[in-house]
Amino acid sequence: MPENGQNPALTRSPILTREEAARRAALLADLQSALQAQGVSSVLARRHRLVLQGGRTRCEPSGPTDPELHIFTPDGTDIATTRGSAYHFASGHAHPAADPARAAQAARHALGRTASDA
Repeated sequence: MPENGQNPALTRSPILTREEAARRAALLADLQSALQAQGVSSVLARRHRLVLQGGRTRCEPSGPTDPELHIFTPDGTDIATTRGSAYHFASGHAHPAADPARAAQAARHALGRTASDA
């Protein structure tokens, strides 16, 4: 269980407007293109939370949540997200979204370093 005491299965990404989800997916697609130019495979996953409502129970809303770019190299895997100004990687590093080619290069380097440290 995380230090904050919350069960990770119960923490939910916020619902985004369709426009915001599309904007973030477009930024991740730029990173995906930069990774592809370097021979790195990745998959863009758009995410949508679906809440089934029934009875008189008040439920949280359904809608799009943060898209994720799943990155695959022979050295390891990572997941990238963005809120607009930077790409955030599950491995802990971040890079400005204004330069997806440099972010792709740094992510590839970080994956190689992580695999060699293991």
